Amino acid sequence: MENFLHIAAVWLHVLGIALFVGPQFFLAFAWVPASRQIEDLQTRVAAMRTITTRFGWIGGIGLFLILVGGTYLIMTWRDYHNIVEGTAFFDLRYGVVFVIKMVLLVVMIVLVGLHMFVVGPSQVDAMEEQARGGAVSEKDIRRLRITSMVLSITGLILTLVIMGFGVSLGAAEYSLQQF
Repeated sequence: MENFLHIAAVWLHVLGIALFVGPQFFLAFAWVPASRQIEDLQTRVAAMRTITTRFGWIGGIGLFLILVGGTYLIMTWRDYHNIVEGTAFFDLRYGVVFVIKMVLLVVMIVLVGLHMFVVGPSQVDAMEEQARGGAVSEKDIRRLRITSMVLSITGLILTLVIMGFGVSLGAAEYSLQQF
């Protein structure tokens, strides 16, 4: 039963990562360049609002699955890896790598949250206002677009680094060595 639960937790964790990372690549490398081909600004903004809202839901579900699977994995890591009683968490690389991974995760979540709840909506609202003929300058939209891109790319890079740390945790010959 323990192996089944471990496998299920790893599967949930990986599924969550796929749901969180996949849409980031889609938005950055497919949607953004393609959306520039939509000349009607109102249509572009409406499509952007729909796609980013759905990304938020998919990414949120992904983060939830990451949390569920990851919580089980960290709660059972000693038993799963047969760690000798009395071995402290930071005696092994596992503990150090895990903490670095969690710190990066918190930073990434803050950046993604800032993008999703502040910068992204401000950008879409400004574009929407401009599409309605409002007094929004190209300079303001460009500033928001650049800020959005920096947050998106930084979040994606952090996500990939976090994934690397996660993979190293799964490599017992590396992670279970004395630190």
